[in-house]
Amino acid sequence: MFAPLVEWLRRRRIPFSENAPISPHLYFRIGGLVSLLVPAPTMEVFAAVLQELAAAGSPALVIGGGSNIVFPDGLTRAAVLLAPAPPQVEARLLGDGVLQVQAAVRNGPFLAWCAVLGAGGMEFLSGIPGTLGGAVAVNAGAFGRSMSDVLLGADIVDETGARRAVDAAHFDFRYRDSRFKLGREAVLSLRLRFAAGDGAAVAKKTREHLEYRVRRHPSYRLASAGCFFKNPLLNGAKTSAGIVIEKCGLKGTRCGDLAVAEEHANFLLNRGHGTFADLQRLEEKIRATVAARAGIVLEREVIYVSPDGEKY
Repeated sequence: MFAPLVEWLRRRRIPFSENAPISPHLYFRIGGLVSLLVPAPTMEVFAAVLQELAAAGSPALVIGGGSNIVFPDGLTRAAVLLAPAPPQVEARLLGDGVLQVQAAVRNGPFLAWCAVLGAGGMEFLSGIPGTLGGAVAVNAGAFGRSMSDVLLGADIVDETGARRAVDAAHFDFRYRDSRFKLGREAVLSLRLRFAAGDGAAVAKKTREHLEYRVRRHPSYRLASAGCFFKNPLLNGAKTSAGIVIEKCGLKGTRCGDLAVAEEHANFLLNRGHGTFADLQRLEEKIRATVAARAGIVLEREVIYVSPDGEKY
C-alpha cells in the first residue's frame, strides 16, 4: 500500500521509519505501531509530503504535539506525518490587530512571543499542551474563550493535496470540534486576531491562567490527554465534566494502568503501561456510571484512531 510513497520519500531523502512505534510521540503514551512514520524536518517538507499523501490517496494522519489523540495497541495501517517543531516561534504581525503564525508552533512559546509583542487575547491557551494547529483543529479553549473566537483564516492543504487560503467559516467550528478534527485536511499556518496591549499585562494574565490550571490539574509531566470528556449540558448550561464524574464517586477508578486522576476527575492518567484496551474499558465504565447515576451522556473529547487509520 505504501511502497510508492516509500520510494518517493527515498528519492527525496526524506527520513521515515516503517512499522514504527507511535506512543513516544503522544502525550498519553498509548498506541502500538504505524505502517509509516515521517518526521518532517521543515514546514516545506511537511507540506510536500502532505500533498503527496493526498495525491496518492494513502491513509494518512498528521500529528502536531500529540496531546489529544491515542492509537490502538496493534498496527495502525496508515502513514503518520509528524509536524516539525520550529526552533523559534515563526510568527509575524500583519498589522490592524492580525498576526500570522505557523501551525507547528507550540502554545507555550507562542504565548511568550505574544507577551513580548503585547499581543493579547490568546492567554486562554496558557497551560493547554500541543501546537496551534492542533488547538484550532479541536477548537481548544478555556476561561470562556476558544480558538474560534480568534481565528480569521488559515493556509491549508486540502483533501486533494492543493494548498490554499481559507477563512474561519471553512472550519465549521463547534464546541471543541471543527471539520479538521476528524477530517483529512491539515493546517499550515493561522491568521489570528489579537488585541494590542501592554506586554507585561499579557504576561501576567498568561501566568495567572497557568497557575490556576497547575493548582487544579494533575502534573503535566504525567501521561494524559488533558480533559477527556467534553463538558456536558445540564439544565441548558455547560457544566464541568470533572465535577459530574467526581460526584459519581469515580476519582481514583482504575482499569489496568489507566486511572481517573484524584486532582481532577476529567483527567485520565496512564500510570505506566496503559493500553488502548484499558482506556476503552475505563471510558465505558465512566460513561455507564455517569449515565446511570446522573442521567448524563458524556461525549469523548480525545481523538481515537482505528486500525485502518481513521479518526473517530
